[in-house]
Amino acid sequence: MKGNDISILWKSFLAGDKEAFAHFYNMHVNALYSYGIKLCTDDDIVKDAIQEVFLDLFIKRNKNKSEPENLRFYLILALKRNIIKKLQRNRKHISAEKCELNFEPEYSIESMIIQTEEELKLNHQVSEMLEHLPPRQKEVLYLRYNLSMEYKEISQLMEISVESAHKQVYRALKAIREKYGNREMKCE
Repeated sequence: MKGNDISILWKSFLAGDKEAFAHFYNMHVNALYSYGIKLCTDDDIVKDAIQEVFLDLFIKRNKNKSEPENLRFYLILALKRNIIKKLQRNRKHISAEKCELNFEPEYSIESMIIQTEEELKLNHQVSEMLEHLPPRQKEVLYLRYNLSMEYKEISQLMEISVESAHKQVYRALKAIREKYGNREMKCE
């Protein structure tokens, strides 16, 4: 869809058009689920959180100042906050700092699309490299390279400075380089 078409659809959504809302839901629900399940492995919590985010979006559409270009970021941020709230409710008396999410991404999307032996082996090598990174570095790499988020968006989502987001990506890539050097990725 072109930018102009999305703007028209967004205006329809803001006016209460349920088909426009369904379009935005279908456009973003899979990315939200993929991200959410990496934050919390409880499928029910993630699905409930996604439903609540979209319900809240629809109910508060007149107050929403987001532009359609920023909608994905807005939804991902809302989902992360919703999941944290749900986890905190489940673990009463735990502060937000102590309720740290254990971000465990699964980097096998390509293998689901094209089921070839070469890609499976390559994915295994990448997973092996990422396995030794701390959860925050895994998350920042996922946001930067899988979801193509800008550093500013990453910093807001992870509640760190833009500089820290840059440093997290740099440190993760540096750790991978130090451990694996210029090891050639082989697909034998």
